[in-house]
Amino acid sequence: MAKAVIYARVSSREQEREGYSIPAQLQLLKEYAYKNNLEIVEEYTDAETAKKSGRTNYNEMLKLLKTHKDIKTILVEKTDRLYRNFKDFVQLEDYDLEVHLVKEGSILSENSKSHEKFIHGIKVLMAKNYIDNLSEEVKKGQKQKAEQGEYPAKPPYGYTRLNNKTIVIDENPAIFVKQAYKLFSEGDISLDKLRYKLVEDGTLYKSEKPMMGKSHLEKILKNIFYTGDFDFSGKRYNGTHEALITKELYYKVQEAFKKDNKPQYQNGHNFAFAGMMTCGVCGCTITAEIKKSKYIYYHCTNGKGICNQKYNIREEDLEKQFSAAVDKIHTTKEQQEWIIEALKQSNVQKDKFQKEKIEQLQIQNKRLTERINKLYVDKLDGIISEDFWFEKHNEWNNQLLNNQEIIKAHTVANKNYMDAGIRIIELAGKARDMYLSRPVNEKAKLLKILLSNSVLTDGKLSWTYKKPFDIFAEGLSCTKTLGRKDSNLRMPGPKPGALPLGYAPLYLRH
Repeated sequence: MAKAVIYARVSSREQEREGYSIPAQLQLLKEYAYKNNLEIVEEYTDAETAKKSGRTNYNEMLKLLKTHKDIKTILVEKTDRLYRNFKDFVQLEDYDLEVHLVKEGSILSENSKSHEKFIHGIKVLMAKNYIDNLSEEVKKGQKQKAEQGEYPAKPPYGYTRLNNKTIVIDENPAIFVKQAYKLFSEGDISLDKLRYKLVEDGTLYKSEKPMMGKSHLEKILKNIFYTGDFDFSGKRYNGTHEALITKELYYKVQEAFKKDNKPQYQNGHNFAFAGMMTCGVCGCTITAEIKKSKYIYYHCTNGKGICNQKYNIREEDLEKQFSAAVDKIHTTKEQQEWIIEALKQSNVQKDKFQKEKIEQLQIQNKRLTERINKLYVDKLDGIISEDFWFEKHNEWNNQLLNNQEIIKAHTVANKNYMDAGIRIIELAGKARDMYLSRPVNEKAKLLKILLSNSVLTDGKLSWTYKKPFDIFAEGLSCTKTLGRKDSNLRMPGPKPGALPLGYAPLYLRH
């Protein structure tokens, strides 16, 4: 008998409605298991309430499935019992499972009908695209703040945020930071001894915890923020906050660490196909280099030191082989209808997810604002210490700011989501023309959407199509590649990274 798990779920609004109860779902699923000769290993149920969200037992089920590879089947009443919201479409990506949707009379697996796999693949693709866009928009908002000199994250020890924008020096912790820099800059004291020295001198980290941890102290002594500048996303900015120490003192402290900072090798050339392939012999990444100042060749990095593949291939030749992969992607009239159907279904899920998330964030913001106001009153009444007030005020204010950024990001991500749907339709029908008409870097972006697991062996390229483009390739004979079985053709959609952050969302917008 094949092993299976049962999952049942109700929300607070559904618990009183006939047919939605946990017992009713369990009875239905047990009867189905008996009729289909399935052994029930475990039952998982979640009953969500207005006060408590989340799916504790759902996460426990995932842990079981991850550690017990012999359990390949999930039984659920219908799609919305398993996928609570839009984001959940992405969560089961890396599980090789059969999902039995009992009331809907369908099974999602590698043996599902092309139409069912296609609809599910589009939903996962669009969900991943929306989530990636959301993340990207949050980062974009943070970057805009950084460019204006506003630090977009929680300020380090020694500072606090008085309102939504202003970062000011936190007096008592600032004394600790200044003294730590002064003592360490003298160059004759270790980090460990510095911790004890600060306590001996009466310079305490916190009244309830006088001594700071060694790693935390090192982080403080290496943070450029205290000079008035700050680092964010790999770039240094001039901040609007007040400096706590001079830059001379900061660099004197860096010298005192006496560590060799070896320069990292940086290649100024942007090779279009670098990082997109692995070696068919040893599995290492395929890299590129320029020869004779103008020709670009790709070859194995030999990162494991065991590869005997010495073949170099010109970028132009690779470009032609990738073109052959794109040539195989075309759509029938029936598949074009599937795309429209899938996008409509996906849009409903997206709207539901977006509405729920914004409502949750707004409730959190209201609660945080009430906490911040009450905290201030408690400080005035002497119920809490000033140190505690600074700490919690800073923490909750930063959380409030972050929530506001996410709410704003949902609006932009929604527009990009709609654009992405249109681009998928265009891409499915015009992939070859788009590939041929674009410069090589744009071709690489397109390939990252269409392909995965590209392997180079003695100059010959093989690949796997990502969902849902595997169904477009060779019509419905979507398991064919250049001599390789489509390892990505499995429920419930593309593997993690199917739409790499920074590639697919950007490409689909343009």
